[in-house]
Amino acid sequence: MKKHLLRYIFVLLLLTLTGLFYFAATPPAFLVDGMTVTHTATEESLFYPLDHRQASSLLHDMSGEPRDRMPPDLDPTYDITLHLKGVAERHYSLSSTTDLSLYIKKASQIYRLAEVLEFFYSHPAFSRIYPYAVPPEASLTGLDEAAALSYSEIAWEYQQQNSTWVTHDPSSSETFSPQDYPLSNPDTSLFLNIDPVPDTIRLQITDPAGSVRYDDVLDSQELPLFPFNGRHEYHLTLNWEDSHQPYRGTASTHFGIEMDFPLTFEPPGPVALQGEMLTFRFRHVPEDAELVLQENVTGGDLPLYPMEDGYVAYLPTHYGNTPGEYKLSYGLQGEPLTESTLTLLPRNFQIQYLTIDPSVAAATRNEEATAMSARYFTPSRNKSAPERYYTEDFVIPVSGRLTTEFGETRYVNNAPTSYRHSGLDIAAATGTPVVAVNRGRVVLAMELITQGNTVVIDHGQGLFSVYFHMDELSTAADRIVERGETIGTVGTTGFSTGPHLHFTMSYYRHNLEPGHFLVGEPITYQNAVDHLAP
Repeated sequence: MKKHLLRYIFVLLLLTLTGLFYFAATPPAFLVDGMTVTHTATEESLFYPLDHRQASSLLHDMSGEPRDRMPPDLDPTYDITLHLKGVAERHYSLSSTTDLSLYIKKASQIYRLAEVLEFFYSHPAFSRIYPYAVPPEASLTGLDEAAALSYSEIAWEYQQQNSTWVTHDPSSSETFSPQDYPLSNPDTSLFLNIDPVPDTIRLQITDPAGSVRYDDVLDSQELPLFPFNGRHEYHLTLNWEDSHQPYRGTASTHFGIEMDFPLTFEPPGPVALQGEMLTFRFRHVPEDAELVLQENVTGGDLPLYPMEDGYVAYLPTHYGNTPGEYKLSYGLQGEPLTESTLTLLPRNFQIQYLTIDPSVAAATRNEEATAMSARYFTPSRNKSAPERYYTEDFVIPVSGRLTTEFGETRYVNNAPTSYRHSGLDIAAATGTPVVAVNRGRVVLAMELITQGNTVVIDHGQGLFSVYFHMDELSTAADRIVERGETIGTVGTTGFSTGPHLHFTMSYYRHNLEPGHFLVGEPITYQNAVDHLAP
């Protein structure tokens, strides 16, 4: 009897120890009071009470097949502490992969959890197992130091495994404070870094004067720069709207780029061709700086025009400039000057033999015609607006056939002339529309004896475009005309042998090769069909 009693006590003790071990390793749901979940990356820790149903779902999800190890380089995503009623706490670690596979470590065992996990995939404590549960972080690179951006406004949703969309709830303590970032290298490329990349990035840039310099949708993550000193305000609006992605949302932010670049000189050259108008730029000029520019190209004092946070000077060259080397000296008043060399290359100007009716020549080339030109045409290019009227590229004034190049020497009725051809002659049918090559102010619109119906447009900072021999005029003096606006029609008025447009570009009264403005190279008989043909 005593022997049976001892056996009974031993079995009971064994069952009790087995039960205690079971409860200790995997507690039943009725013992679970709640859980504390700590996100390992942010160290955010929160307590969540659990009812019997939630606890049962959690313990069900924590079952799985034991594994010897997790995938390599997989760190825990969460630390989980279960709080039990009357029993010690139980500690676990949960790891997630980019494909949402979950691994849990309990005691010394590692388990890969099941494919469908009701609790872990839906409870808000574990939202960060989803790669897009929180809005993507944004930063700028290319600055003197990398900068993290915060959002002034954000609306973000992500999709759970069960296709439910969950709205991200930003912390009420998050406050937006716009930042200013210094930039001292004008050769910087500025990039917005954000993953996933928004489907659209709209950017508006305001310059230090308050003018909008850019307002458009970007086609890349590179942000445009306007490299002149002062604070530029950047406003970004981001949209994620691809219906095939498990996330969607909008965000906006704004920040300042404070540009502080050193004074730089950009001389033209080292090589140029007769007929080019060269530019000399002084960039990032400090206030009250006294600039010096000395040159022997034009033989006169060149005006400096304000441009952004600096100045620009124009050096016109034409057929009257002797090919060879020219010296440029520049710097600040009172300091040693820097020198550079400009080599002006010769151009092979054509010779043209022109036959014209003697009666036309007599009627259009006489003292009255000369006096009329001196009174109206010559002074029309003496004064120019200090600012540029135009911001876009130049356009062709009329399509047609090139009949005379810039700079040609002419023989009229076998008699040599004392002048060079000041522009391009473009033959076209009478009545063909002639357009302004760029935005500007009309300073002359009238009929002249030699030039015929004439228009002169001031484009600002000494640059003019000139149109001769038109049949009709459709503009008037003091009007602002837009790039591509019709100003008249092709004709054969004045000293002309047939319907054509004589077109000139000039820096004040220094005639220039028009092709450099229109197409980036001289327009010649060899390439005219590519540039002027309809």
